[in-house]
Amino acid sequence: MRGAISIREVANRARVAIGTVSRVINGHPSVSADRRARVLEAIAALGYVPDMVAQSMRNRRSMTLACVMRDFTVPTLSLFVDAMQREVEPHGFSTMVASSGHEVAREISLLKGLRQRRIDGLVIASSSERSRALLSAMRDAGFPIVLIDRRAPAEFDSVGVEHAQGVATAVEYLTALGHRRIAMLSGEAGLHPARDRLAGYRAGMSRAGLKVSDRLVRMASFSPEAGYEQTRALLALKERPTAIIAGGSSLLPGVMLAAREAGLSVPEDLSVIAGADSDLARLSSPGVTAVCWPHDALGRAAGRFLVQRLADPAVSRQSLIVRAELVVRGSCAPVVNRAG
Repeated sequence: MRGAISIREVANRARVAIGTVSRVINGHPSVSADRRARVLEAIAALGYVPDMVAQSMRNRRSMTLACVMRDFTVPTLSLFVDAMQREVEPHGFSTMVASSGHEVAREISLLKGLRQRRIDGLVIASSSERSRALLSAMRDAGFPIVLIDRRAPAEFDSVGVEHAQGVATAVEYLTALGHRRIAMLSGEAGLHPARDRLAGYRAGMSRAGLKVSDRLVRMASFSPEAGYEQTRALLALKERPTAIIAGGSSLLPGVMLAAREAGLSVPEDLSVIAGADSDLARLSSPGVTAVCWPHDALGRAAGRFLVQRLADPAVSRQSLIVRAELVVRGSCAPVVNRAG
């Protein structure tokens, strides 16, 4: 068995200087795209593994990044983390993950613990954009942070989704089917995704010439329990909605359960649109129409932003916003023979 591959062998195969290989591994922006591609190909072909201890001592870095999500049981979020990990690994970084439970106190505690572990950077979907304590802890963390679908602190790099455009398209689709009583569920009103979805809902209703009924708008929480409780309350109304938009990755299970317990069939009695795609939306029978976006593109961008920020702390603020598209399945039907 031969020994470990050396950085010189990588440089020889890529036809570049050893310093160029080092800059690629450390994510330095001063390497041309062609040379970077050749180095990464050589690393992959040779199976080169950087000496993380030596690299850490030279750079005064742990070569570790972290990703904090509300709940890693949501399958689509794993696509984000996997894409982020694949983006940063060629630069010598490993990725650790943690779940915050969507609690401010836990996130502040995690920030403190991650700082003690001397991580180099963090990607986070924070539970609040208004908590002064959390925003202060993020600003004082001592490492770069990329926000996932959040707008505060405003100076941080971020990746996000055009939720307003996606929900407005969903409302347009439902009104074309004859729906007039369309309910909107989403998370805490203080979070960007919920605010953005509500703005899209209002815009879609306005374009259709429909008034928004406050009783049909429920901004409570992104949890499955909230989806269930709010849907039960909506279906108990004298004039219940004929369609529901579940604006969040975790809301759909609660919506579907409440509809089933109420004896309603989807889509015959109730049309449903998921405000985010999921395994449940794809595998239900009928499949659930959903607002979709590329989680992997966001994950790659978040990883890239961290690597670039570490290489050049003075780089201008970085941001990526992806479009959301409505994927039509079988969970919506026209309003027939009933007031809608």
